[in-house]
Amino acid sequence: MFNIKTTIMKKFRVTSRPTKELPAWDLSVAFYADLNDPQIEGDKKTLTKLAKELNLYRGIIWEMEPYELSIMLRKYEELIELSRKLSYFAHLYSDTHKTDEEASRFQSKIKEEVSRVFEGLGFIHFELNALPEWKKYEFINHPKLHRWLSWLLSLFAGYWSLTEGVSFIINKKSLVSSSWDRLYDETCAGLKFHYKGRTYNEAEIKAKMFTSDSEGRKKIMAEINKVYREHAHVFTMCYNMILKDKSVDDEIYGMTEPVEDSLYHNNISKEDLLAMVNEVVDSYIPISQRFYKLMAKLTKLEEKFGYEDRCYNPVELQEKKISWTECIEQVLNGYAEFSLDYLTYAAQIINCQTIDVPPRKGKVSGAYCIRGEEPYILLNFTGSQDDVRTFAHELGHAVHNVLSAQVGVLNDSTPTALSEVASEFAENLIFKQQMANAKTDREKLSLLISRVQDMVNSIHRQVSFYKFEERTHRERKNGELSTARLNQIWREESSRCMGFDIGKDAECMWMGISHIFSMPYYVYSYAFAGLVVNNLIKAYDKWEENGEFQVQEDFDDLYIDMLSNTGVEDFKSLLEPFGIDADAPDFWSNGLSLITDYINEIEKLAKSEGLL
Repeated sequence: MFNIKTTIMKKFRVTSRPTKELPAWDLSVAFYADLNDPQIEGDKKTLTKLAKELNLYRGIIWEMEPYELSIMLRKYEELIELSRKLSYFAHLYSDTHKTDEEASRFQSKIKEEVSRVFEGLGFIHFELNALPEWKKYEFINHPKLHRWLSWLLSLFAGYWSLTEGVSFIINKKSLVSSSWDRLYDETCAGLKFHYKGRTYNEAEIKAKMFTSDSEGRKKIMAEINKVYREHAHVFTMCYNMILKDKSVDDEIYGMTEPVEDSLYHNNISKEDLLAMVNEVVDSYIPISQRFYKLMAKLTKLEEKFGYEDRCYNPVELQEKKISWTECIEQVLNGYAEFSLDYLTYAAQIINCQTIDVPPRKGKVSGAYCIRGEEPYILLNFTGSQDDVRTFAHELGHAVHNVLSAQVGVLNDSTPTALSEVASEFAENLIFKQQMANAKTDREKLSLLISRVQDMVNSIHRQVSFYKFEERTHRERKNGELSTARLNQIWREESSRCMGFDIGKDAECMWMGISHIFSMPYYVYSYAFAGLVVNNLIKAYDKWEENGEFQVQEDFDDLYIDMLSNTGVEDFKSLLEPFGIDADAPDFWSNGLSLITDYINEIEKLAKSEGLL
């Protein structure tokens, strides 16, 4: 019998045959073969040529006809795409060669050269923003410029009030500022952790935290904290300088609060952020603290439950190592249950050789996906079930990137708070598939615990990270913060979220939160997206139960359309087609209620299994 899902899997050669070696990405697919690829110099020359051509428009934008502006913007987009090609290649190559000085120098050089190109192009934004209202109206409404309508509207509503000269200085300064982030990354890549006579890198030692041995978890946590403390002078200096640098930029831009710049780029109001944060903090006791107390009972560690136990699943089933091929199949099967179109996008990405899978020396820890029509995914796959969820998460980003890129490089201004929606929703697809396939209540219980752990980590703990950032950014204005003070703030905010003192052996763990170094005020995006996704999940579940929707269109079609427009619409308008009112007083609490439902189910199943 014909099966379209099987046909798609075969078409993209996604098979169950095991591979001997985990695949590494091929940077030549979208970028260059290596650092010596002659095309690099050719593209740099083209970049310089485009910059010179664009500079010919300096001072005359106000008198340009719409068709002339369209020609200029096409060149501008070409320049941006070429600069991203060079920058992304340097970034990706460096992240798998952190112990290679040549790779670091190359990345630094590319940053400087690309920055130099854009230094002379600030006039485009400033001159467009300075146009008289009638001229802006002409550009916005002309058919020749319709392709860039979203970008123009965003630009005209922006805060380009600085002079071009001041902007030039800020751009120059950013090259020096990014060096602190680079030092942080290179320090983390070189860390060595010792446990039971073996040496591990950061990604490997953190993977060991899932051991069923509670004393082993404590020793691993103590070792991670010890190594961080040994490098505290570097981490503390890097973080202090990043905090100071941001405060200087905020002052120049006239921003009164550290988070203001992030809110602007996320297209989120301060009121919406505060409503979300306050709702989550208020739910610490009924959700995150309740969950950790429940885990303490299930692990029989009521008096000893610690920070290191937060990710351990006490009802974890005997987990065999999962092969990379099995991981792919699990994720694609989950995607297929939701949408065959979604499956097709994902399968195409997997077969493009743009995924770097194994952990290895010189490679950064963690996982991420870069945006673009040919997204690249970095993983540190060790064969755990958690790695399956991580891959589903990053592949969700990749599908989103392919869809959102279709509106054009200037229009695709997807904010970070929306970029996490696709990844969080993708994780839920895998969870739904696993729950449907579960054969016993004990298996369902194990899956529910893992799911709530992920949700509390991405919502409650990320808000605690945000509270840490808020306090440190504010206190830094009065002078440098000592390691002891940073440890104290971290300990207070983490303990508040978890409901117990995390202790001295976890007080340095802020040093391993890369986002607070590389992307200030990114962490709240996970919580924001998580609660948006929870509202989507509840709408999706209702649609599945009723077999119909408020509008005559399938949920998956609406969802794919939403991901295609995250760069041109705000989150409230994107949710409207699903019948979700983001201005409703219970919007955030409705998202949190899904976690409560899962915790209730955990208690019910744990009692039926005789574990409580």
